[in-house]
Amino acid sequence: MKQALTFLIVIFFGSFLLFYGCAPKVIQPEQASTPTSKSKIQSEDDRAREAAIMEEELAKKQERERLLQEAMKSSLFQDILFDYDSYIIKTDDFPKLNDITNWLKKHKDIKIVVEGHCDERGTIEYNLALGQKRAEAVKDYLGRFGIEEKRIKTISYGKEIPVDPGHTEEAWAKNRRAHFRIE
Repeated sequence: MKQALTFLIVIFFGSFLLFYGCAPKVIQPEQASTPTSKSKIQSEDDRAREAAIMEEELAKKQERERLLQEAMKSSLFQDILFDYDSYIIKTDDFPKLNDITNWLKKHKDIKIVVEGHCDERGTIEYNLALGQKRAEAVKDYLGRFGIEEKRIKTISYGKEIPVDPGHTEEAWAKNRRAHFRIE
């Protein structure tokens, strides 16, 4: 009988522990952080600031595009012509280069590419080297008058991109040039 009583007590306490001792815990859902009126105001202010910045950047970009189109349509960026087999800038072209220098000083965020070109006479290698010297001569001139070197890239096309495809001295004279392109 003692064993039966012990058995009943064990079963009673076991059942009690099973049902009540291991009862599932109630998990409280995390409270979603509800935006306060202060954070709503900050978000609206942030959005307004971002919109204003975007508008300002768009206006700057449009103004820059307008300036670039105006500069390219004007006679400001005229080709610099060279004599046969030469990369020496003619004194007649100094005023053109001075105008370009002054314009670049006013528009400090503008970068340019100076392309060197040659006429069809000579080998490909020779004309590429001569075209590079012509572009570098123009870059050096602009640099001497205050334009930062990092704002001017140079490239040579040699005789590959003639402005006049003719085979006359007149056509060749047009092709021996430094051409400007705004980056």
